[in-house]
Amino acid sequence: MKSKAQMAITGFARRALQLTMLSSAIVSLSFFQTTTPAFAGDPVVCLNTTKGPIYIRVFIGMVPNTAGAFLDLVQRGFYSGSAFHRVESWCIQGGGPNGNPNGVFVHPESGQVRRLRLEINRNLSHGGPGVVAMARTQDRNSASCQFYITKQQARFLDGNYAIFGGVIQGMNTVYAIRSGDGILGAEIVSDGSSPPPQQEQVEASPPPAPQPRGRRGSGASQTQSIQQGKPQDSGF
Repeated sequence: MKSKAQMAITGFARRALQLTMLSSAIVSLSFFQTTTPAFAGDPVVCLNTTKGPIYIRVFIGMVPNTAGAFLDLVQRGFYSGSAFHRVESWCIQGGGPNGNPNGVFVHPESGQVRRLRLEINRNLSHGGPGVVAMARTQDRNSASCQFYITKQQARFLDGNYAIFGGVIQGMNTVYAIRSGDGILGAEIVSDGSSPPPQQEQVEASPPPAPQPRGRRGSGASQTQSIQQGKPQDSGF
C-alpha cells in the first residue's frame, strides 16, 4: 500500500504530465498567433522546392479572397518553375513568374493584371517563423502573386500585409533556401477533409543567417534594418 508521500508524488507527476501536454497543445494552436484555431476545412498546399517540400495550411476560412487567389494560382500551375529571388535573414520571397522580382499574374482570359485588395484578419499576426503572406508595392491594394515566408517575428508588418497561411511542415527547407532556389511545382495535398501531414514544431534555433545590411555607423537596430526592406513586388 502506498504511503501518503508516495501518493502525493504520484499525483504531482500525473498533474505535471497533464500540464505539459496542455502546454504543447496551446503552443500548437497559438503558433500563428491566432485567437481561434484554423478552420478544419482549410486546405494544405505543398511547395516542392529545390531544397525540399514546404507544407502550407491556407486560411481560406479567415481570409477567403487572398487565400482563394493563392489556391487558384496553385491549381493553374502558375508557381511551377518560379524562383525565390529574395532571401533575407528574416524571410524568403518568391512567386514571381520566371523569378522576376517585379512579376505579376496576368489573367490569360482577359489579359488583365490581377490585383488584390488588402485583406487583414486581426486574429493573424507575424508572431514568429512560418507565417505566409502576400507581398505588394507601396500601394496597399497591389498584391498579385508574390508571397513571403517569415523566418522570425515581424510584427511591424501586422495590418499592412495580408497573411493567408502558415507553414505546418518544412521549416528546415525554408531555412535552407538560398537566392536562386526555386519551386518545382505546387499542389493542393489536402482539401481540409483529410488530415494534412503531421505537424512539426518550428525549430527554436534556426541555422544562423547573415544580419540585414545597414549603413555603416548608422547605429540602426536590427528591426529598423528589417523595416527598410519590407516585402514588396518591386524595388529590390
